[in-house]
Amino acid sequence: MYRLHRQDMPEKKASTAFPISLLLLSVGVILAYLAIGGAWSENKTEMVVYTPQTAEVPNPR
Repeated sequence: MYRLHRQDMPEKKASTAFPISLLLLSVGVILAYLAIGGAWSENKTEMVVYTPQTAEVPNPR
């Protein structure tokens, strides 16, 4: 007897809902992580990083 959904056939209509929802969920988690990390680090003292002075080189090598 012929079955309606044959298991040995590839699917013809693939749903894109799962990959898109997974992508949006990942973006949301990353944004929440950055927002919470930014709010947490605002309460601490500011840090300043000084870069070393570059020496004047007459001719580049």
